[in-house]
Amino acid sequence: MPLSIDVEKIRQGDPQVFRDFFIFFYPKLMALACRFVDEQVAGDVVHDVFISYWERKQTFEAENIRSFLYKCVQNNCLNYLKHQTVVEEYASRVRLAEERIAFLECMTDRNEVFSQVAAKDLRHVIEVSIQKLPPKCAQAFRLCYLHDMSHKEIAQIMQISSRTVEGHIRQAILFLRKDLRDIKVL
Repeated sequence: MPLSIDVEKIRQGDPQVFRDFFIFFYPKLMALACRFVDEQVAGDVVHDVFISYWERKQTFEAENIRSFLYKCVQNNCLNYLKHQTVVEEYASRVRLAEERIAFLECMTDRNEVFSQVAAKDLRHVIEVSIQKLPPKCAQAFRLCYLHDMSHKEIAQIMQISSRTVEGHIRQAILFLRKDLRDIKVL
């Protein structure tokens, strides 16, 4: 460290002495940082290290300042590189997932056979769930939703009141929502 920089004055918060300190170490720390990262990131890392030093200036002794600065620059560069690896890996996974979704959407929109199979599978899953309902409840639900009949028509066929039909259908819908909650299409 140059003789003109008084570490004690930096500890006391003298901005001019810190400026000289900065001017002396900045090129050396930039050279170190540029070994790890590009120049723009290196500049950010070095500035962060100086800010960190300024904020903790009272805790350092003269003989370990240089070591602190070099070690901080090195560690911050390595942390940045680790973070970039995580970011790139995440971005890669997101891109892959988006490509898969786009492919499936493209394939399902254009592939009539796939659409028919998916619809058939979905109808089968719904029918299995309907079969779990009490018989009268299942009958009312099928007549309403699968045969598109009104509550009045269902009441006449089943020989029950319209309010009872409504109750059966409400019970069926609540059960089916719960039973089929894992199906994304619904």
